[in-house]
Amino acid sequence: MSRVIVGSTTRRGKRGQSLVEFALVLPVFLLVVLAIVDGGRAIFAYNGSSQAARNVARVASVNCFDPNGVYPPCDKSSDPAVASAIAAQQVSLVGPATWTVTCVDSSGNTPTPACAIGDYVKVTVTATFKLITPGVSLAFGTVGVTSTSTQQILQ
Repeated sequence: MSRVIVGSTTRRGKRGQSLVEFALVLPVFLLVVLAIVDGGRAIFAYNGSSQAARNVARVASVNCFDPNGVYPPCDKSSDPAVASAIAAQQVSLVGPATWTVTCVDSSGNTPTPACAIGDYVKVTVTATFKLITPGVSLAFGTVGVTSTSTQQILQ
């Protein structure tokens, strides 16, 4: 009978040891899983901002010039097509974003006051999102994701 008591005590002790080990490993495991999820969200945010910048640059390269020789500045305040494209692309971004739409000359990256055929339209979007991993979110807070797209005006 003494063997049964010793065996059951040993079994009970092993169950307690497993529970303590699980309690020690679980927070580390959850932290790693949440960090992987945050990494995926960061890649998703970068993909969304890249796609949004490409779409707005495409719209701006088609609409930000006048073939009659009067070249308006290309930005969201002066061109309704660009403003509409930005509003449409805002939905695909993870958080709030700031947009910059500028024209650069065809010989380099010098900004020009107005767009002409052969120039480039440069669109930059910076979106922000909040991390969800507890320790990382305290250290970094919100993360900014910036993407730039350049499209030539060819009409």
